[in-house]
Amino acid sequence: MLLDDSHLRDDRNWVGVLLNWYDLNKRDFPWRREKTTYGTWICEVMSQQTTMAVVVPRYVEFLKALPSVSDLVSCSDETLRELWSGLGYYARARNLRKGAEYIVQNRAGVFPDSYEDWLHVPGVGPYTASVISSICFSRAKGCVDGNVIRVVARMTGCSSPEIWSETGKGKIQDLVDECISTERPGDFNQAMMELGATVCQKLSPACGSCPVKDFCRAFRNDSVRACPVPKPRKSFESVELDALSVQILNCEQVPGEAVLLVGRASGFLSQTMGFPLFGQGERDALMHWLGEKSFVKSSRVLEKSVSHTITNHQIQVRVVDVTLKQQSGVADDFIAQFKDQFPHLIASSRWVSKSITGRTVASSLDRKIWENISRF
Repeated sequence: MLLDDSHLRDDRNWVGVLLNWYDLNKRDFPWRREKTTYGTWICEVMSQQTTMAVVVPRYVEFLKALPSVSDLVSCSDETLRELWSGLGYYARARNLRKGAEYIVQNRAGVFPDSYEDWLHVPGVGPYTASVISSICFSRAKGCVDGNVIRVVARMTGCSSPEIWSETGKGKIQDLVDECISTERPGDFNQAMMELGATVCQKLSPACGSCPVKDFCRAFRNDSVRACPVPKPRKSFESVELDALSVQILNCEQVPGEAVLLVGRASGFLSQTMGFPLFGQGERDALMHWLGEKSFVKSSRVLEKSVSHTITNHQIQVRVVDVTLKQQSGVADDFIAQFKDQFPHLIASSRWVSKSITGRTVASSLDRKIWENISRF
């Protein structure tokens, strides 16, 4: 049997114990102090694959700048990129705005109040739909994330690798749907996730402090470390890229030192603002093109490459650092000729002050690139 959860289904006392623990120990987050549907949605999308230490200040800034779903719909791409800076996975921000557009255009700005209706919102999957509908509308739909899988695996003593399969996740979903508190479904879901995040942790579980240890088979059998087995690792594909850093002093658009950023038209991190990225096969063409340009003052390849992981891609980036001559019209000429030569790489462009470059780029990879450039 993959999941022997009969004791959890038959004896529901653990649900009340868990909720009592949550009432006394839940962490203080801004979205818990003032619960709104919009805020719950924003924090849920932000916190996917991002630590709470990073999310909290970005959430506060985001809600201050865009306090309503209509504000999110009407904000510029540049504003959205800046507000999402530091959170990574920028596609989440784009999907968030697509969902906001759907709500404004198809529902007159009224949020869905059921799990099923939230699934119709672009960018919203089962997990997010269950979070919002349970917390904001008291719908009894369980949330299943990595923390919940770990908690259930230990409480049921499951050490089978199938726990991570769709079948395993489905069985856990069935369990939490059956056991969820119908009076406090949102608190139940948050309590399960909170328990996994703060007590039933992956590497250092604090079993002595666990409120439901008396219901936990892994604790009883001294097999906590074996439950669950590690999630199967994805195979990584190695990718080599070149990032182009172009700088100029006192161009017409920006006084002082300016750096070129582009809205990427394709490839990795498409539709984000950052440094132009070239595939390995374009390296010779880039260097040849730069060598022909009279307005290039200097160019060099920085010695140390940048390492970064995006989903199942292990990326190595070599930085090509270019300085343009300080002449009238050079900045515009460079962009015009760059677009002609590499039209597939650039959807938009802008010169930004060197002092704000690190805050303007949208992705973690771009910030690593900028840190590498700054060191040189």
